[in-house]
Amino acid sequence: MSPDKVYLYQPFVILGTARTGSTLLWSYLNSHPEILCMRGIFGSTGKINFGKYYGVLPEECDDPVIIEERNNNPVNFIKNHVFMHYDKPYKAVGFKYFYDHDRHLKDKNELTEYFDLNKDIKFIHLRRENLLAALYSYKRALAQRRWMSAEPGFTIKIPIEECDQYFHTVSARQNYFDSLLLGRDILIGYEELINEPYTVLKSIQTFLGVNPLKLRTETIKNHEIPLTDAILNYSELREYFKNSKWKDYFNE
Repeated sequence: MSPDKVYLYQPFVILGTARTGSTLLWSYLNSHPEILCMRGIFGSTGKINFGKYYGVLPEECDDPVIIEERNNNPVNFIKNHVFMHYDKPYKAVGFKYFYDHDRHLKDKNELTEYFDLNKDIKFIHLRRENLLAALYSYKRALAQRRWMSAEPGFTIKIPIEECDQYFHTVSARQNYFDSLLLGRDILIGYEELINEPYTVLKSIQTFLGVNPLKLRTETIKNHEIPLTDAILNYSELREYFKNSKWKDYFNE
């Protein structure tokens, strides 16, 4: 696999896991006239979610030929449908990619090798300080089948084993990509994106090499209830993890 040719725009990837602000950031970035960002193009099994700003193919593409190309030859898929020539003179083009988005790929190492080899690609690495909050938000979205907004007051019991596995898996993938992308990424905290959007978005635009503008979003922040109320076995989890490296997730 050889490096890609020189791009006419800055290629980038929003990297992270679910419920860390990726959709919010996607919405913000697409309000910039010089940026095109696609949705989670590797996220769904039976479709490719290019998103409404793409325009070249349907927002939710179910073409079996293109899906097969994505699954069996993801690098060609990216070159043919993502980092390609656009009539509009974009200065930055990217897409969302989660740690587990390799699940549809025939060769699960192909994309990470591509990311490693192509040093021109920049990465916006999203983190959420409290992974318990991220897990709760993910399970709520799955239960309600709502990814852009949520019904308030959702409660759930989360098994200890599921929490433990989630914490370990996400942390391991964060560390892996930190090493892989050293010097080509900007670390963005979910909490900072929510609380200080102007400052964070200005730094991202500068990182991508576009003229910083005041960006807007169509997404609405969900009304959140305290995790102590939302997670029915919160006390049990806090007791179990009180001497672990994850104990700070239970300071609420």
